[in-house]
Amino acid sequence: MEIIYTDKDGTTVKFTEEMAIAAITERDALRTQLSDCRVTSSERYGKIVDIRDKVREFFQERSDGGDDEITCTVDDVNELLKSIGTDELKRLWTVIGTIDFTVQHIYASNEEEANDYVMNELSADLNGDGELYDWQIDIKSTEQD
Repeated sequence: MEIIYTDKDGTTVKFTEEMAIAAITERDALRTQLSDCRVTSSERYGKIVDIRDKVREFFQERSDGGDDEITCTVDDVNELLKSIGTDELKRLWTVIGTIDFTVQHIYASNEEEANDYVMNELSADLNGDGELYDWQIDIKSTEQD
């Protein structure tokens, strides 16, 4: 079966039934996508307005009206950033701690060789940006299995 469609400018286009079904199906899918885009766009616009209002309120609360400068702490800024759903500002920290360990089943001819093995082979690694300093091993005791 052949379906004939005439455009406004007088151009005649011929479609088969299958072509018409495919075109209608595609049109319906595009309408659904457009509707989804409208919903997403509306939601994002609402978030933008909310963020804009939070940022303005943040600075308005810290302005005394007559001064050209606004003072706030990093914690204040981080609170704002967290409230608008973005990453907080990072600061550098040093963590000091102790690691207790037990290494079992070391094949060695004596205690000193077992201790040397641990001193030479035990390591610590950070999977990130930190740097490990002051690495030291303190062996508290050695026992034969």
